[in-house]
Amino acid sequence: MKADKKVSFISLGCSKNQVDLEYLMGSIESEGFSITNIPEESDAIVINTCGFIEPAVNEAIENILEMHERKKDGAKLIVTGCMSQRFNNELKDEIPEIDFMTGVGDLEKVVQYLRGDESPVVDYGDARVITNADYYAYLKVSEGCNNRCSYCAIPGIRGGLVSIPIETVVKEAKQLVSEGIKELIVVSQDNTKYGSDIYGETKIVQLLKELEKIDGDFKIRVMYMNPDGMTEYLINTICRSNKILSYFDIPVQHYSDKMLKAMKRKSDSKTIDRVYESIRKADPEAILRTTMIVGFPGEESQDFEELVRFINEKKPDFAGFFPYYREQGTEAYDLGEPVGKRETNKRIKALQKIQKTNTNNRLKILKKNDIICFVEGTSEQSDLILEGRAIFQAPDIDGKAFFIDGIATDGYGPYTCRIKRIIYPDIYCEIIEKSGDA
Repeated sequence: MKADKKVSFISLGCSKNQVDLEYLMGSIESEGFSITNIPEESDAIVINTCGFIEPAVNEAIENILEMHERKKDGAKLIVTGCMSQRFNNELKDEIPEIDFMTGVGDLEKVVQYLRGDESPVVDYGDARVITNADYYAYLKVSEGCNNRCSYCAIPGIRGGLVSIPIETVVKEAKQLVSEGIKELIVVSQDNTKYGSDIYGETKIVQLLKELEKIDGDFKIRVMYMNPDGMTEYLINTICRSNKILSYFDIPVQHYSDKMLKAMKRKSDSKTIDRVYESIRKADPEAILRTTMIVGFPGEESQDFEELVRFINEKKPDFAGFFPYYREQGTEAYDLGEPVGKRETNKRIKALQKIQKTNTNNRLKILKKNDIICFVEGTSEQSDLILEGRAIFQAPDIDGKAFFIDGIATDGYGPYTCRIKRIIYPDIYCEIIEKSGDA
């Protein structure tokens, strides 16, 4: 394929997967290919897949088949990422519509395929195409995971923990800030274990302190922090920083000690209690988000009641509840069938009802004061309304901010805003003025 051809991309799955694709796009663009968001005009369509759980696999397959129908004659269909890594042999046999396929860690093969030769791919360094609103960027600090939770397929797909050296992460962060990024979102499978593979001990605090030193008007958000790695040092570093947001994304996954043990989590309910208490003490205004798995094999009514107690007593500001999926290749697969779908959905709805109250109560408190927001563009609800998010909302998971009054005078912002209305999980705001604080 000649280098004057057009390539389009579809990104599925998590933010870590998104970063991989953004670097692939940067390499492809640097090779002279044109990037388009219109599949029908493309000479090649790249679908970067997720293969973590059954719904993600189904979504990937649906996208592959849809793009096969939409692509123009002669266009190539390329599949990369976790699903093709996990189910490589099966996909070759069952989806012949795929022209070329790679897994994770060898995305340079896509460039070679597009060029039509296997010569080494040039290291294009910082070449990256940000695919979300370009005032923020994900900063991936490690690959893989050593935690080995019994339900998780990630180590089998991406392997054990491989941290990126501090100096390399800082170099990338400086480049992103120099390009106008206002928010760096630190991501990995578990940020609290960052550096333990290459430095002999966790170095997440040291990394954050180096990121703080970067000149510029920007904020740092840290995602994916398992409770067993939440030290007082880390909590205080975040809460006392002017650049790191007091936003704690701590997936507890369960609160019943029996279930936590079955899940092979490294924390128990007492650890989770300690972490929540330490954060609330260090910064009563901190935002706490969590996720939970519902319907794990052996989850009895008393175990579910422990989840209810957690949500009622700890009152996280945001929370996601996900049904357990039995995945081949995980230890939990041998534990047998999960709780039935009907009962699992009933339990999830009960948790969501409680959490809706928690989130609404926190939003009502935030409504009393000015908040910082970013405007991302016209809303899908109406061409007359702009949408974006508040600084206390992480992208895609904590609801949106809609702007129903005031004028966005300076692109993304940031803007000082006031919440005028709350319609869970979203907020409707008035733009007051351009803010000097990112």
